[in-house]
Amino acid sequence: MNRRQKGFTLIEMVLVIIIIAVASVPLFSLFSQASLSLMNNEDIQTATQLAQERAERILALHRKQGFNAVPDIAPGNITENLTGNFTGFTRTTDITQPVIPPAGCPPGALCNQVVVSVNRDGTALAQVSLLLVNY
Repeated sequence: MNRRQKGFTLIEMVLVIIIIAVASVPLFSLFSQASLSLMNNEDIQTATQLAQERAERILALHRKQGFNAVPDIAPGNITENLTGNFTGFTRTTDITQPVIPPAGCPPGALCNQVVVSVNRDGTALAQVSLLLVNY
């Protein structure tokens, strides 16, 4: 009695499962890398916004004081360990009065160079540089 059976055997099903499992390993790795890349990009964007926020605050205070002095901070280095939503970020504001006037500083004017940098866990993510001219 020759009877034709329909369907798959157990061995065929196991082989299909093994092939699918082996093929899915690179996909899981790809998803892992994509999520890590998204987190890194989010950190860079946040750091850039934090640096820009500090630079704009310095410019606004400089404008408010009539462009006469660097506002609320003297030449030197200020490091802030940010908290709240920005835990892990460190913002450093470095203000210097270069001995040799940098390019862009008008003759006879006093210029201050401001560099705002933001790090996360020791990794530099963003930096903004300004040149403030005191008239």
